[in-house]
Amino acid sequence: MDEPNAAAATVPPVLDREQIDGLIAAAGVDGTKSILDAFWRSTDTLFRAMQDQLARGDVAEAARTAHALKGSSLNVGATQLSCSARKIEEACRRMDAPCALDRLNGARAEYGDTVAAFAAHLANAA
Repeated sequence: MDEPNAAAATVPPVLDREQIDGLIAAAGVDGTKSILDAFWRSTDTLFRAMQDQLARGDVAEAARTAHALKGSSLNVGATQLSCSARKIEEACRRMDAPCALDRLNGARAEYGDTVAAFAAHLANAA
């Protein structure tokens, strides 16, 4: 059965502001920037790994990598990126590598929006 149009059209916010504000409250702005720097490095590594895994047809490993990205994104409050990682993971679990690759490319496009949203939020918190 197809998803209702309203559910299919629902796009999560780029950031979970409560989550990022919790990080700022716990670690301060500079500490949060350090956490995010580690997250960006990890995300870059995970994107490259998924690209390689999908290119060689290892969708099971790509699903595990997408799962890792989903969790790390949620931990820092990157809601939209986490949702995209979930969709990559789901496509991999269906053994649909072309769909997973398409979703990976979409997640990469969202990545820049996520970086910019965090930068703006942190600038306002300083």
